[in-house]
Amino acid sequence: MLRDDRKLLIIDDSEVDRGVLKTILEEEFSIVEAENGSAGIDRILKGLDVLDGILLDVSMPVLDGFGVLQRMKENKINDIPVFLITAEATRENVASAAQYQISGFIKKPFEREEFLWRLESKMGMVGEGSLSQEDIWETEKYISDLDTVYRRFLKNFGQDSGHYERMADLMEILLKQYLGSGSERVQDQIKMISKAAFFCDIGNMLLPNNFKFKSSKQDEMSNDIYGHTGSGASIIRLNYSKHCEYFVQICADMCMHHHERYDGNGFPYKLVGKNNTIFTQMCRLVDEFDQMFYRYREHNELQFEFVRSTLAKDVGAVRSEVLELLVRCKQEIDAYYSTLV
Repeated sequence: MLRDDRKLLIIDDSEVDRGVLKTILEEEFSIVEAENGSAGIDRILKGLDVLDGILLDVSMPVLDGFGVLQRMKENKINDIPVFLITAEATRENVASAAQYQISGFIKKPFEREEFLWRLESKMGMVGEGSLSQEDIWETEKYISDLDTVYRRFLKNFGQDSGHYERMADLMEILLKQYLGSGSERVQDQIKMISKAAFFCDIGNMLLPNNFKFKSSKQDEMSNDIYGHTGSGASIIRLNYSKHCEYFVQICADMCMHHHERYDGNGFPYKLVGKNNTIFTQMCRLVDEFDQMFYRYREHNELQFEFVRSTLAKDVGAVRSEVLELLVRCKQEIDAYYSTLV
């Protein structure tokens, strides 16, 4: 299992708020603290920690949250997810935040369960207590409805759903290796995340002419001029049920960002580093892997190694740990493709 300890930096002048956040997060994360923006940016610039995320208060003396964001931007530090802490996400704050690459707002007062699962889903994590049985049931119904509509659309436009089915199956193989057996709830979440990959191109339902642009990587880049990534996220977010929030967050993120690259040279937003969740990075990998591997008549070790090495040559496309995960799952992947012959 490749999951390791994740470290968060809390930058907040309120010792009480830092204490509350630490209490909420310390079971899932390793926590480091800074009592103001100046101390926080100093810690970031000196590289004292390998950070998976930053919780940044907006209103602070010495240097406020936007001052920290500006210093990070000036120093080209854009590969760490930043969540802004604020008592109220005012229009002014939202407008100011739009200048920077932030992952979201965290509103005070902190409600533990909601705050924790939102943070975990944004960072590509699976929490044991994230979902109730009602969440599972309602999400399964939503997935089933989406599946029916999307398959009908693909059929009407002469598209084979097979590639997306294989993507979902490959995601499940990778996630089982990454997350381990876990509880029944974790297994339910693995199924949800895997199915999310099936819908990664659902935005083409609003832009059916996009299908004619699929002949090459360059054409695929041109394809995004027509907005299939944003359209896909918009379709998924049409469900406003609180019970489906986890799946909606994961799936909308895959739709929007499965063409992003770890090195920041993808699209549509050129997200860098850990701003791309590992789930979305897995989605990108299984998309490219299946497009190359499935076309072989025989799915043997030679072809697997050729595809793996081809993907590895595209340095910066995905995290190294995602490619390592592919290799760890070689036996299961070989067995899966052998059932398709």
